[in-house]
Amino acid sequence: MLKLIFFIISSKNIYSNIYKKCIKLIKYFKKMKDIPLPTKRRLVLLERLLSGYKEKNITSQKIQELTGWTSAVVRRDISALKLNCGATNGYKVEELKSHLEKMFGEKKESLRCCIVGLGRMGQALLDTSELYDSPFKIVAGFDSSVNKTEVLSSSFPLHPTTLMKKIIREEEISYAILTVDSDEAQPLTDLLIDCGIKGIVNYTPCVLKVPSEVPIENVSLLTALETLAIN
Repeated sequence: MLKLIFFIISSKNIYSNIYKKCIKLIKYFKKMKDIPLPTKRRLVLLERLLSGYKEKNITSQKIQELTGWTSAVVRRDISALKLNCGATNGYKVEELKSHLEKMFGEKKESLRCCIVGLGRMGQALLDTSELYDSPFKIVAGFDSSVNKTEVLSSSFPLHPTTLMKKIIREEEISYAILTVDSDEAQPLTDLLIDCGIKGIVNYTPCVLKVPSEVPIENVSLLTALETLAIN
């Protein structure tokens, strides 16, 4: 009987600790959602930078030298990670990397993506070498031209857009890379949303209408150049 009581108490303690850790993580990730998008983008780049950094510590001044961001911006961005270490002698690289890994924690798992549109841009993206050693994996491509899906060579299956809903759900695809013509952009975006896609990288020139809970990254050479010209 005593052994049973001890086991029950121990189990309760174990599950209580697990529960507390889960609550702590949930609160942490809720805070991460409040981080401004420009800060998130810089932190993504910082994570890449630190992956090849050999020193034990790194200062905001050093990050400024390596990235061109001001020290003030660096310190403000890093403060969003809720680090419990001072920055007097620089940040501990391993601790900084650990917090960044927590921030992008869901990237530990394979994130399945698809390309929608196999024109020149879509075909260029069939080379997935840029995603090597990343958690992102392109598992399908789609195009309204059946001929393209049959003729083009790819390391992953290519399908007509008529099969999008079926394939996206079967393959549990989370993210879409949209490279279609302007007249197809919004209808296919609506279909992607209906399929449960969590986010879209938009290579089209269109301003797409999406629900607030579905993030969209607009990638445009013209927009980038115009932004640089304004600055």
